[in-house]
Amino acid sequence: MTAMETMKKSTDFSAALWHWIVERTAVSFNMDREFRRKLEAKKTARLIGALPVLAGCEHAMQTSIQHTSIYVLAQLEGTKEFFLHTEADNSSLEHRLQPIMQFSGGDPGVLTRGMNLLKLQMVAGYLRDVEKDMRTTKYNPVAAGVWNAEEIIEKLRADILAHPHKEMDEIMDLDESIRGFWSV
Repeated sequence: MTAMETMKKSTDFSAALWHWIVERTAVSFNMDREFRRKLEAKKTARLIGALPVLAGCEHAMQTSIQHTSIYVLAQLEGTKEFFLHTEADNSSLEHRLQPIMQFSGGDPGVLTRGMNLLKLQMVAGYLRDVEKDMRTTKYNPVAAGVWNAEEIIEKLRADILAHPHKEMDEIMDLDESIRGFWSV
């Protein structure tokens, strides 16, 4: 059974399916072996790729490939500058994540929980990087005093805990979200 046939029958997101998505994406981006290995091991990338499947979205495989590709573009030297946080992104936590928040159908609770894990990782990363970003003059909404990281983290944590999802936690749980790093 092909990955596409599997997708039509399941909301399971296996290691084999993730490997298939990474391999297809790697070919498209002509990735070297090391970047491919790092991408496959990265929990953030895997959650981004898994969300359309876990939520049972229409066109889940297409959406998974699109979102994984956007994640890759945000990592690559020639395009990552276009994905850095700017003051224009301060309006909401979702602003920077909009390109990977486009879903057709699917369980809204599963999608919200997954996106909340990604938001939590993003805000925890900003909090962790405050001093470094101030030294390097990299824009950081927590360092700029625009976002209250502790308050945001507490709200996201409560929302995530209120909506358990065992399979999603196997990809990235609450603690991994807080401790994890966004980039490959």
